[in-house]
Amino acid sequence: MMFSPQKLHPISYVTDFVRSLKSNIFPLIIGLFSLFSNGLDNFWDAIFPLSILSISFIYSIYNSIKIYNTRYWIEDDQLIMVWGVFSKNRKELNIERIQSVDTSQNIIHQLLGGVNLSVKTASDGIELDTITKKQSEELSNYLKKRKTILENSKDTHADSQTFESTEHIIRDESDELEIETDAALFFKLSNIDLLKMSFTSGGILIVFAAIGSLYGFSTQFIDVSGYITPLIDKVINLTTAIIFIGLIGLILSYIIGSFIVFIKNYKYQLTFDGELLVVKYGLFTVQKRTVPIKRIQALKEEQSLFRKLIGYTKISAIITTDGHFDNLDEDHVGNVTILPFIKKKDAFQLLEQIVPQFKFESVNQGLPLQGIRRRVFVPSILIILITIPIQIYLWSYSWIIALGLILIGIGYASVITLKSGYKVNNQFISILMATPFAYETIWVNKEKILTLQLNENPIIKRKNIAHFNIQIAYGNTQMTKGLKFVKKKDVLSIYDWYNEKEVEINASNT
Repeated sequence: MMFSPQKLHPISYVTDFVRSLKSNIFPLIIGLFSLFSNGLDNFWDAIFPLSILSISFIYSIYNSIKIYNTRYWIEDDQLIMVWGVFSKNRKELNIERIQSVDTSQNIIHQLLGGVNLSVKTASDGIELDTITKKQSEELSNYLKKRKTILENSKDTHADSQTFESTEHIIRDESDELEIETDAALFFKLSNIDLLKMSFTSGGILIVFAAIGSLYGFSTQFIDVSGYITPLIDKVINLTTAIIFIGLIGLILSYIIGSFIVFIKNYKYQLTFDGELLVVKYGLFTVQKRTVPIKRIQALKEEQSLFRKLIGYTKISAIITTDGHFDNLDEDHVGNVTILPFIKKKDAFQLLEQIVPQFKFESVNQGLPLQGIRRRVFVPSILIILITIPIQIYLWSYSWIIALGLILIGIGYASVITLKSGYKVNNQFISILMATPFAYETIWVNKEKILTLQLNENPIIKRKNIAHFNIQIAYGNTQMTKGLKFVKKKDVLSIYDWYNEKEVEINASNT
């Protein structure tokens, strides 16, 4: 079984092929379009598209050979994986150091019984893409139980060699392995709340971005305007047509974006066993992520303006790992949503049970008012300089747009200044970063802060204001959070707090 070298699931070839298509989609489209446009009559014209297609084909063959050569097994309390084409690579993870075992199933996995399994330690990780669901369950259960036995053996100075690493142990369910691992269900997103979450999300922005990218790319090869213009010309009132098309596009984008959020967070639930948070969610791609409490670097709250008005919020855990995972983007590795949509008061009640070491004190809002002027001054000067030649030579009403942009900038800067804030008390710092459309609060323990940066330039130095930033571990990189145009004495007090002095600091705009 898992104690002898195991192959990946055959579906790995399919998922890798799909991944190769996604990563090389634009070169492939360019190559195929060029090939069909020029044909094969002229050899020299066909060299470029054939080269692109050949490179993509060779890349897929290379990955297929790598998948074929990949093996994994358990030996001497080590999870081992070997892979490679021209040279063999080997990675070993000590079972006792494993912190989380995460799984992911896209629609192809679910249809064919495959699972993507990620095993992570504090400094490294192994990703198995793809193994059977049965293999995933057996390996996950074994790793968790064996880790518990090793930790208990160390605590009681017992001889860990009495535990036989054999296939018989997994199937036998001997008394030695009967360790209570049940986790309590702390949160489950109801269908009603899921609908509310979907329709109050920013999913529409995802659709706009996708449509914009697709349109921009398609115009390189297709005369889109040539098809659209005749249709628009048939409409008597062009302005009405534009407004109508815009509204239809907005409504469709809103519906599609909401649907994307719905299927992504379908059946979202959070369980907790005292040490590990486990979140599971998704319809077409089922994700299961494990978060050890000790890996949490900070907690983050995100609220859109509308969600803030109706009293709902989103809570995420900022975690750290030094491992690299090809199939996970940086944000996915370092950020785990634990409460996606919940009443704010209920969220903090749950968090106090899960992470009692965090102190969720309210932040006093308001930064020095001169920050409004300093945030607006430079952008306003640039807008004026750009508007002057346009006003003189091109359009006599351009000043209206310039004035509107400056007023919007003043409003934006006013919200940032009046609604942002911070609080430092004992071992924690809370930072609230506000914009007109979203509010983000982060809570960080002093021990998790990697660096504290204080910044000032000659201009703001004379006004006794400064900037500060903190850096914390985020996935396999770092995250920087902070505020600008803060009272200098408060920034210095934050510096004293960071250097072990007991202080309490609140934001102030005076």
